Amino acid sequence: MTSRNPLTSLKSINSLNFAIGLCLCALTTASTASEQQPHQHGHAQLQIAVENNNIDLILTSPAYNLLGFEHQPRTEQQKQTLENARQWLTTQALITPASGNCTVESASMDFNAKAAEKDHHNHDHHHDETMNEHANIEVSQVLNCKSADIGGQLTTPLIDQFPEIQELDVEWVTNSTQGSAKLSSPDNQFQL
Repeated sequence: MTSRNPLTSLKSINSLNFAIGLCLCALTTASTASEQQPHQHGHAQLQIAVENNNIDLILTSPAYNLLGFEHQPRTEQQKQTLENARQWLTTQALITPASGNCTVESASMDFNAKAAEKDHHNHDHHHDETMNEHANIEVSQVLNCKSADIGGQLTTPLIDQFPEIQELDVEWVTNSTQGSAKLSSPDNQFQL
């Protein structure tokens, strides 16, 4: 029977805790920065944290980019548009590494149109109604990739799937690096 060196185990745990902490700090900073950016149609943000063979993603976009409207669905067509977007955004990987086949392990979508409409009703009504309805969609995904070598070139299907996204600001952090890229339609690839 072999005995494990407790210091080696402790180093592994500390290394993992450091990586998780680094990812959380980067996502918190990126999320705070993106929340401070003005609501701008045509622009969206994608934050990425890579650890081993897992990728955590957060997409933040004006609802208009993904749905064509920023209020609660009012027609059957709008309800179907919202459901189609929710289905796609929670089942399709938001990025694909060149070297790894990734699957969506978990995903959620938050559409804050009710809050936007409530804020709108608290404003003076001396301006165009559609100008005040600013709702965002936030999508969170966890991807599990068969290959631990996730670095290199990544592709996102977001710009092709949602043509209203004309610019996508991408920020990432890995165990060894961090960076950012700005993708403009039709560009859908970036390098970690």
